[in-house]
Amino acid sequence: MQYFKECTTHEEAKKLYRELVKEHHPDAGGDLRTMQEINAQYAKFQAGAAKENAYTRQREAHAQNKKSAADFHSMDEVEKKIEQAILFAVGLSGVDVELMGLWVWLSGNTKEHKETIKAWNTANPEIKFRWLHNKKAWAFAGVPSFGRKGSTLDEIRDTYGSTSFTKERTTAGAHHA
Repeated sequence: MQYFKECTTHEEAKKLYRELVKEHHPDAGGDLRTMQEINAQYAKFQAGAAKENAYTRQREAHAQNKKSAADFHSMDEVEKKIEQAILFAVGLSGVDVELMGLWVWLSGNTKEHKETIKAWNTANPEIKFRWLHNKKAWAFAGVPSFGRKGSTLDEIRDTYGSTSFTKERTTAGAHHA
């Protein structure tokens, strides 16, 4: 079943995701495999939305005679990597998974999963999560960022928006400036 094929906006997908979680989450009596498929399709939808946002930022940059990440990276490849990173991370119990722009962030109970994350990094050298001490979070950069070392996670959320994927709470939200 294609859960999100009729969704055309982030808000529609978020609303549908919440409804599907209430119905299918194993903690609410639902089926684990169904919930995994819903998560996979939602991750794919959100990764696609991140790619489209990158193209929007590219058009805005070009209007100002500037370049953007989409000028230097294959957004199709970035989209696939973001999707894979999210699918890996949502399986980590107690870890908050958040997509901000073209980056996937892991926070919460990550210490318990440190070795699992390192093993993932070894097996997936093109989709590595790095520990960012100043942010107290792991991050996978779909594209590298330059000059944002001083930004807080809240500032990044305000700039790029945010979608959360968590195993326990399975909530989705967007924050925009």
